Amino acid sequence: MTTRLPRRTVLQSAGAAVVVVATGTVTACSSHSPGDSSSAKAPHELTVSTAGAAAVVDPKGTPAAVTVAATRLLLERASAVVVTSTHETDITAGAATARRLGVPLLVAGPELVGELDRLGTRTVIRYAGRSPQSPDPAAVPDEFGKREVVEGPAGDGVPEVAGLPLEPPTDAATVLLLEGTTLPAALAPLLHAVGATPLAVAAPDIRRSAQVRAALTTRPKAPVLAVGARFGAEEVFAQRVRTTTHASELPGGGLVPFPDRMMVALYGHPHTADLGMLGEQSARESVVRARALAKEYAALTDTVVVPAFELIATIASSVRGDGSYSTRTRRSELLPWIEAAENAGVYVVLDLQPGRSDFLTQAKAYEELLVRPWVGLALDPEWRLKPDQVHLKQIGSVGIEEVNEVGAWLAGLVRAHDLPPKVLTLHQFNLRMIRDRERLDTSLDEIQWLVHADGQGTQSEKQETWKALRRNLPDGVWLGWKNFEDEDRPMLTVEQTLELVHPRPSFVSYQ
Repeated sequence: MTTRLPRRTVLQSAGAAVVVVATGTVTACSSHSPGDSSSAKAPHELTVSTAGAAAVVDPKGTPAAVTVAATRLLLERASAVVVTSTHETDITAGAATARRLGVPLLVAGPELVGELDRLGTRTVIRYAGRSPQSPDPAAVPDEFGKREVVEGPAGDGVPEVAGLPLEPPTDAATVLLLEGTTLPAALAPLLHAVGATPLAVAAPDIRRSAQVRAALTTRPKAPVLAVGARFGAEEVFAQRVRTTTHASELPGGGLVPFPDRMMVALYGHPHTADLGMLGEQSARESVVRARALAKEYAALTDTVVVPAFELIATIASSVRGDGSYSTRTRRSELLPWIEAAENAGVYVVLDLQPGRSDFLTQAKAYEELLVRPWVGLALDPEWRLKPDQVHLKQIGSVGIEEVNEVGAWLAGLVRAHDLPPKVLTLHQFNLRMIRDRERLDTSLDEIQWLVHADGQGTQSEKQETWKALRRNLPDGVWLGWKNFEDEDRPMLTVEQTLELVHPRPSFVSYQ
């Protein structure tokens, strides 16, 4: 009976990177157990896992650890295995034989026998003692129990083993190599045995690669092996695999909003022109306007430019209402705008102005809209009141704990619904608006935080605000810039926005 694979096996440290995506089976019927010596001449088999698991191994780890971790993920069964000592000479010779026989290679170590048991291995082709520095084969005569042990011949010869060589699976397995990486020699036979072929990967975040996405979506149940600690922690990599396999693409293509695109947005509320440009025309006309504006930017940059809406979902109000001094727009009123945007390749950000309520409570009220792949979220602390405050008497503010709570909740929503990472915007024009901003939780891989500079006035004043907001900004936070049509003196043109705002913002909105 085949032992089921563990969900993930991970070994990590700094190093180069490779990813393997594999699926397929080479089988020859056999009912013999690993300890039955009479099975030595029976047909051999190799079965590749279809459990859809993901793992990370470190090429700087020991060859023993790397090879065992890889076979645990990729293989359900391997009745014949090449086993070598830890010496490079033996590994090199054993790898050549393993490749020619179509079987995996394992390097001697503390987990070797247990892995041979799991794989149902009954024939071991051993390479040891091929140089004065490597172990003497006779030093471990009983290590493999009752398994057939075939000694690797001297020179370049390949031992004759009944039932070998095996042909690799015909299913298109894939190896994804980070550019500049050398695959560990001990892993090469396994990848050959499962029918893997190299594909270059430019960056560790596989969600940014169209080629990786094509490979994973073609074989969604295949195991995915990442070789290199730069691919991140086990949980992070596994979730990235799931996202890359299942999430819908964003406007402009791909799954990760930044840095591979720039968004240009109209801001406002569907019901009134007083709150911004979106209220100056219908949803359909707003799409046309946003796309035309984005086209102006696209003509001046090589970056993909995506049109966007920043829709105000809750409006700061002078009326107490339910006690929050914040008016919620019904989801049914926002939905036609979101659908019009989605149909036209326009990203949407829902803006919250919570008054005496809190951001998390209001965000949850729009969950059914936020589970849509192209809908992000924006928090506007200017309109976050303390229990005894009212609007326009002071500038509102929020503590970082509340902001991080929203981020964690939204990240969970992304994971639960197999969504692409979401933009989570923080509006700000002075440092007091977000208390303890340096403690922003940027570890959330499902979230792309963006600090949006909302300062208005002269361009020198806006540049000072821009400079101040960037000071001590946590790593991994993107930047947004707002052009105010009426309040800026003067408002920057498209050309000036691209030329004068440094670093170049990832999100530009118009109000």
